[in-house]
Amino acid sequence: MTRKLTYLYLVPICFVLMLTSIFSLLKTTYFELYMVNEVPSYKNDHPVLLMMLLVFGGIILYWINQYISHRRIGGKYFCYISCAWAAGLSLFFVLLFRCGAVCDSEFLSNSAIEFMKGNYEAFEEGTYLQGFPFQLGMIALLELIYRLFGIENYIAFQVLNVIAIIWIIYLLNRITWELFENEQVVKWEALISMGMLPLFMYATFVYGDIIGISLGMGAVYWTIRYLKTDQWRYLLLTGLLFMCAVVVKSNINVLLIAFMITMLLKMFQTKRWGIFIAIIGVVFLSQIGVQTVNMVYTSRAGIEKIDRGVPKLAWIAMSLQEAKETDNGCGWYNGYNMNVYRENGFDRQETTEACLENIQESLQRFVQYPKAAIYFFYKKFVSQWNDPTFQSLIVNEWSSRYTENKFPLADIFIYGMGRRILSQMMNFYHLLVLTCSVAGSVYLIRNWRLERAYLMLNVFGGFLFHMIWEAKGRYILGYFIFLLPIAAVGLVQILRCFEQMVIHRKGRRIDG
Repeated sequence: MTRKLTYLYLVPICFVLMLTSIFSLLKTTYFELYMVNEVPSYKNDHPVLLMMLLVFGGIILYWINQYISHRRIGGKYFCYISCAWAAGLSLFFVLLFRCGAVCDSEFLSNSAIEFMKGNYEAFEEGTYLQGFPFQLGMIALLELIYRLFGIENYIAFQVLNVIAIIWIIYLLNRITWELFENEQVVKWEALISMGMLPLFMYATFVYGDIIGISLGMGAVYWTIRYLKTDQWRYLLLTGLLFMCAVVVKSNINVLLIAFMITMLLKMFQTKRWGIFIAIIGVVFLSQIGVQTVNMVYTSRAGIEKIDRGVPKLAWIAMSLQEAKETDNGCGWYNGYNMNVYRENGFDRQETTEACLENIQESLQRFVQYPKAAIYFFYKKFVSQWNDPTFQSLIVNEWSSRYTENKFPLADIFIYGMGRRILSQMMNFYHLLVLTCSVAGSVYLIRNWRLERAYLMLNVFGGFLFHMIWEAKGRYILGYFIFLLPIAAVGLVQILRCFEQMVIHRKGRRIDG
């Protein structure tokens, strides 16, 4: 029964990955230089060239596989090499681009500085923080770093990002081992992870994305350990990591929901009803961090409580809005959530009613024009999942646009030939991972285990969430990273088929 229930998302996400692979082969989502707002653009790709590169790449990977299969090199050494590579490349981008805090991160940085001075005007009505109080955890982290290493010490934050990236690469390798217990798959996961350029480029980003992903991935790893061993102490580690992750990145709650669903499946599978208490405990623990940060700042600012901010329905309403000339794309951020909150006098009840009315209008439009609705969600989907850079190039352009002491090489990578080279490398890597992930997801369905299904549930949750929530390419990066273990086992299956074809062909030659 448990296995059949997981097919409710395993089969759809396999189909989604298949579609994404086709879209990746035919088209590419990208962002123009010198943009003020995030406006995704679309262009035709080169399917014949990409197919030729896939075939050629497959031959090279087959040779590499033959080489590493006959060498007694443990998977842990591949893991160490991939971690060292990730550290070196991430630090390279940090030191090259000299990025600072811009847009939302600039406001959060300035708020942290003002809080250090005892100025808490950021909590007043109509301010950014009043509308988006979930950002308070990120402000707390910046304030801590500034107190330890100096005000606006972005390098210190970026080094923390580098450490988080190393931790992500390491955990991916450990997750691969726990799921498949196969040295060959572990080695290939380590090699594949070395091509994750968008992740390495986000080391420069003064925001909570990378730190949140690393903590969330740690929670996923310890959950997998529990699913395999039934040792309760792993759930304590899971709860603690979720607690820290949600503080800096509220979207990690998507992973928390995947945890809850999987643990309920585990409970019904094993008939151990005490698991329900463990679920409640982890969920409770995951929210303590946010409440603690809020309590600290209410005490320091001398206010009664932190405002609840813009109702969550505002993001759903915004996510269903059509793209206009002045907007940023289907369901992308366009300022609606804060605008509707302001227009309704910062009253949550009235704002909620306005959002419900807007959602109803969007749904009525979709029902009235079903073809337009299909195109809307297609465009929303490809704007997020078919950007091979996951906005890493535009984020680095924005964050380094006005910084000083940049090396001339930085401009080459941001504006010149280096940008085009990075884009093409990411484009091919994107297609390769997706193609291998399709094979890997088929393997997961055929060789089912709950912990394997759990990893894929996190990806499915990310896909579903951002189809009904604000769209953004960089949000998808965290879920795409979870595909690497799946891609590794898929690649091994593809290489085995290739090897059997070669052996069969040689056998026919001998018989002939």
